[in-house]
Amino acid sequence: MVDWTHLNGVDWIIIVVLSLSILLSLWRGFVREALSLAGWVAAFVIANLFVDEMASLLAEWIVNIAGRYVASYAILFVGTLVVAGVLAKLAGLLVKVTGLTVLDRVLGTVFGFARGVILVLVAVFVLRQLAPPGDLQWLHQSQLMPHLDMLAYWVQTLFSQFNAGAQAISA
Repeated sequence: MVDWTHLNGVDWIIIVVLSLSILLSLWRGFVREALSLAGWVAAFVIANLFVDEMASLLAEWIVNIAGRYVASYAILFVGTLVVAGVLAKLAGLLVKVTGLTVLDRVLGTVFGFARGVILVLVAVFVLRQLAPPGDLQWLHQSQLMPHLDMLAYWVQTLFSQFNAGAQAISA
């Protein structure tokens, strides 16, 4: 159980990240948040799939190979994000017109909580990879970390089972 009277800085950072993520999703709604996430995934996939083709199109204007690839990746990534943003905005307007705004915002808070938890888990994972264990005493003193560790273990187990199943199918 969490002792709310003994929260440290890490606990408060976790609470702030979760709160901001929930409030942002409450304001934007589930549809816009989900499409925004899909847009980021699509931007990454599209930029990786088509960077070579875009780089060859830019060869006439950008002579430096590294610069050409950076520009190609950036154009594809940002262009996809812009298109996804416009689609998310239109979908948000459609939700508003249909009168599903309350449901959209309630579901948005669930999405925001999940996103906040994922952000915190990723940040803790990166911290643990980069910092020497002796420098993470403040992390171990957190009241919320045991709960996040339990969740991280569950996610790791879930992904390892998924990975094992995928390898069995491909074999």
